[in-house]
Amino acid sequence: MTMSSIFYHETAVVDNVKAGEGVGIYRHAYVRNTEPGNSCSIGDYSRIEDSSMSEHVIIQRNNMIYSGDIGRYTYTGRNTTIWHSRIGAFCSLSWNVSIGGANHDYTRVTTHSFIYSGDFGLLPPNEEIYDRFSSPCIIENDVWIAANACICRGVTVGNGAVIAAGAVVTKDVEPYTIVVGAPARPIKKRFSEDIIQRLEKTRWWELPADVIKKNFRLFNSVPNEACLSTLESICERGK
Repeated sequence: MTMSSIFYHETAVVDNVKAGEGVGIYRHAYVRNTEPGNSCSIGDYSRIEDSSMSEHVIIQRNNMIYSGDIGRYTYTGRNTTIWHSRIGAFCSLSWNVSIGGANHDYTRVTTHSFIYSGDFGLLPPNEEIYDRFSSPCIIENDVWIAANACICRGVTVGNGAVIAAGAVVTKDVEPYTIVVGAPARPIKKRFSEDIIQRLEKTRWWELPADVIKKNFRLFNSVPNEACLSTLESICERGK
């Protein structure tokens, strides 16, 4: 189905979706109670419910996203899952990434899901259950999460951080920090503390798209003094 510049593939299931201009929802995708912003793309066989996406978000095929809030220009790879999490702008999520999966309470007699899910027919009606998504899961801006990484509930990943392939992140990650391993541990900062503070202060990811496009080479540069001074000036004017 085509409405204006909106494309829904004939096999897609779309229910209560408020789509911006230029949105594409492709083969056998299931999208419900979701607001994709302008120029968003939802790939084949992906399932997205109760979520919002700012402009130019690209969701690859076979994703599962429930109660996600995804910032502009962020993209995901294939087979990525996001549960009850907030993702910032300009994030790069690779394939097979897991963000914000539910916790099982290992302090109880059983860790099985029947103590909070009615799917097994064992949960009494009106029984008070614990909220397995109560701890926030936040990915800030310009974060790169490599393939097969897992971001656990209750974790905040700071701006500009890098999560290595296969990492299991159980604790907060500081801005512009590279972490590896299971459990993940920091191995280095991307830049000096002075550069990190200056980059964070610019909040360049909030700049209008046309300003970023006009200054493309700046963003493709190593952040030396000349680069940072120019970026700071642009961001000050852009806001």
